[in-house]
Amino acid sequence: MRITTLIENHPDQNRPELKAEHGVSFYIEVGDHVYMSDVGQSGNFAENSVKLDVDLSQVEALAISHYHYDHGGGLGRFFQENKKAAVFLRRSVEAEYLAVDDPESIRYIGLDRGLLNQHMDRIIYVDNNQEVAPGFHLLTDIPGKYSKPHGDERLKMRFEGETKPDTFMHEMVTIVKEQEGIVVLTGCAHNGVLNMITAAQNAFPGKPIRAVIGGFHLNREDDETVREIGKKLLELNIPKIVTGHCTGDHATEVLGEVLGNRLQRLYTGMVMTF
Repeated sequence: MRITTLIENHPDQNRPELKAEHGVSFYIEVGDHVYMSDVGQSGNFAENSVKLDVDLSQVEALAISHYHYDHGGGLGRFFQENKKAAVFLRRSVEAEYLAVDDPESIRYIGLDRGLLNQHMDRIIYVDNNQEVAPGFHLLTDIPGKYSKPHGDERLKMRFEGETKPDTFMHEMVTIVKEQEGIVVLTGCAHNGVLNMITAAQNAFPGKPIRAVIGGFHLNREDDETVREIGKKLLELNIPKIVTGHCTGDHATEVLGEVLGNRLQRLYTGMVMTF
């Protein structure tokens, strides 16, 4: 298995020609199949793909982890570059997804619904845990055993004229499965990274987790909370934790204090093999 980070918040200091942005996108090669998870917030992931020598036209399936712009904003460019892949989203109410920093600052952070309607023949909505392509699984059954991140509190959804806290019922866990074990892709982990890992354990009992990759949305947590999450991750004995994006640089440092060399920082252009 080979996972190439097409875009992420952090640049590759050795490759200044690669564009970085607030978002994530992964190109996944497993066996003879090619998949993707997320497309960042713009077409920059596609510009990077050329420089990283990966072919977007070969992608067979794309999973959008949740309905936020920094994970699905590049969909328009993806549809230009790829004419065959099914695009998977979790079935969700027709809500507006918002970031509310204060009553005077409300931003729409959702996907382009017009674009989704325009390409409805390519989009498949997921209602339950399922294998959508060989070795490519999407999980919607995410338990609430652990607390969700505090950073979720500023994120809202407007539905039927009412604005209320986002339930994150539009978020999925992406799993790449091989004989040796599974890799868990978290997107932003708005439901909590530990809950996402529990979802993976429930769906694949006894199957080793080889890595957890993605944003953990810990940028508004205090150090004690981050350390406790780090300790839980350490107890799970997962060999590789790769994080960035919405985790926050300081929280990533704190996790590193607990996890040591099990933790790696995500960056644009990073290639992971398993």
